[in-house]
Amino acid sequence: MNLGELRRHIRASPAESIEVCVASDFRVVTRNRLPKVFFNRVRGVVGLEIALADAVSRIAPTQMIANNLGFDRAVDRFHATQGIAEIGFATRGTVRVFSAEQFLLQGGDKDEAIKLFRGSTTVDELPPSNDGHAIGLVNGIGHWMVQNQSSDGRIPYKYWPSRGMESPADNAIRNFLASWSLARLAKLRRSTSLGEAARRNLRCNLSRYFQHIGNGRGAIVEASGAKLGASAVAGLAILETPDGYEFLEELGMLAEGINSLADEDSGFRTFFFPRERDGDNWNFYSGEALLFWAEAARLGIPGAPTLAKCSKAFELCRARHYRKRNPAFVPWHTQACASLFAQTGRREFADFALEINDWLMPMQQWNGLPADMRGRFYDPARPDFGPPHAASTGAYVEGLAEAASLARTVGDQSRASSFERATRRGLRSLRQLQFRDSRDAFYVSKKDRVMGALRTEVYDNAVRVDSAAHALMAAMKILHPEIGVP
Repeated sequence: MNLGELRRHIRASPAESIEVCVASDFRVVTRNRLPKVFFNRVRGVVGLEIALADAVSRIAPTQMIANNLGFDRAVDRFHATQGIAEIGFATRGTVRVFSAEQFLLQGGDKDEAIKLFRGSTTVDELPPSNDGHAIGLVNGIGHWMVQNQSSDGRIPYKYWPSRGMESPADNAIRNFLASWSLARLAKLRRSTSLGEAARRNLRCNLSRYFQHIGNGRGAIVEASGAKLGASAVAGLAILETPDGYEFLEELGMLAEGINSLADEDSGFRTFFFPRERDGDNWNFYSGEALLFWAEAARLGIPGAPTLAKCSKAFELCRARHYRKRNPAFVPWHTQACASLFAQTGRREFADFALEINDWLMPMQQWNGLPADMRGRFYDPARPDFGPPHAASTGAYVEGLAEAASLARTVGDQSRASSFERATRRGLRSLRQLQFRDSRDAFYVSKKDRVMGALRTEVYDNAVRVDSAAHALMAAMKILHPEIGVP
């Protein structure tokens, strides 16, 4: 039977879309080889068959994507359904892997068979310029943020497309990243409605998290404590927000709070409380704080540090980074260095930013990967640097876009070209992760909740607001190098 006959065979109406997996090449997988055959890179590419006596569970790769189902969980579910322990299955059960061509038969006016890979269509690897992917990201993410904003201004932190529901998880830093990116989009488009949406979101986040903590200081407080990075990103969001005068009191108190965490050894302490967590997440929070300091100094807000104080913090952070390098340090400090270089003209800021992005570049993956994974950032030799993730790729591309702009400014065309190629590859990865149209979301019941947002990875469809925010900031910087940090 060919695909054209399938609709009639299953009695589907002309308007219905049909997902098809053509299975082939079934192979038995012995117990000792399960981890070598079933791993994340092939999730959504190969299928899994589990059999015990007359019970057979055959799971298509597209089903694993649609249900956000990992191989281990699929096997555990089978064990539970059959009421058998793993050791009992190992002696009597059979596991097979199979290949599967994936198609989506669209109904209606577009009655055609669309070939899928890992439940999605594959975007162009290297378009002639960055503009196409960047424009798609900006338009889609902006739409998603506004479409999913509630009346009180809140934008969902995390959403599970497979379940059609929001996660109860929460994170203040990532929520304020949404405030910041939406405010920048409003300024870029000179949009009154987007500006109001940004203020409403910021107002909501400040009402949820901002607290007075004494001695004229304010902080962003969560159940887990009060983090330097949360205060810094909240401050940056206020600085970016059009007509954000109503937040000046909070801005001044956040500035005082950040100033109080300056440290003579490491540049910054990272937690207001609990004190025992001080030092955690230093690679992230020190850069966020230094960027806030640099921008506060540039804009001359009350409580802003002097450029000399910013320079001292930079020197301390640079020294600590050299002692123990981490990629999370790179994008935030790149942006801080760009701001400080613009204000002072001191080459050490530009040189350090270019150097750390040189160091980061080998983490970007390209050759030897499936087409849909190319352009992401992950070092399999250093899993302690973190798993591949849309938010990480977005942050790194954001920093690389700033580094490319810096390289052009100082006349380093070789580095500018290298960083621009990395941003093109990174944008390709981000655009691949975006729910771009109905073909990418054919299995999603509430398509308006995801359209324009980014999946966490090609094999993990969970949507998170910081993935969207970082990708939006990166795409806007690429399209308009003059925005943000001068």
